Formats: sequence, C-alpha cells, structure tokens
Amino acid sequence: MKLLIQLHTATEMASYEGCALALTLATFGHEVQLYLDAPVFGLLMQPESRLHGMIQSLDLYDMPAAWLPDDVFSGWVTGMIPADLASQLTLIPEVVNTQDFEQILRF
Repeated sequence: MKLLIQLHTATEMASYEGCALALTLATFGHEVQLYLDAPVFGLLMQPESRLHGMIQSLDLYDMPAAWLPDDVFSGWVTGMIPADLASQLTLIPEVVNTQDFEQILRF
C-alpha cells in the first residue's frame, strides 16, 4: 500500500503518533511518504523532541526524505538543523498526483 502521511499539527503527541504510524507501516513493507507542514518545524528544531529523532531515522526504514512545503520557512529550517536531519528532508515536488497514493492521512 502506498500512503501519504501529512503532519500539520504543532502538538508533539499528534506529530509523534503520525510519524510512529509511518515508521510502523514502513516496517511492514508499505511505501510511506511523510509531509511535514510548517507547524511541526518547532519540533524539528528541538533535538530532544521525539519527532526530531524519528525523522533522523527515515533511512533506517527505507523511507524517502520527508517533504516540506515549498516556502521560505522550509529553507530556513533546513539551514538551521543538523546535517543528518536536513538530509532526511526535501521540498515537496512541484507536481504531486494524489491519485498515486492509496491513502492520505492527516494529523
């Protein structure tokens, strides 16, 4: 199953739950793409946050880099975070066909 999981909330618990679901599904062979919206950037900036650590481990789950919105804040975030975390993030492609995903989940 191919899924898109969007994290739109600034609350650590909801972001953690969405990311945990993504990692769990990837463990069982599902293709999962994460999308991190601007409200979660504050959590990415905190090295002790669960989301920060989980995003660092995307490659361990054979997941692609998480998408960020294509805006000025994304460039600022990737310039401010450690390189190992920045390598797990990329700007969202210009064209995303939502029909490519069997499920789109939003947290």
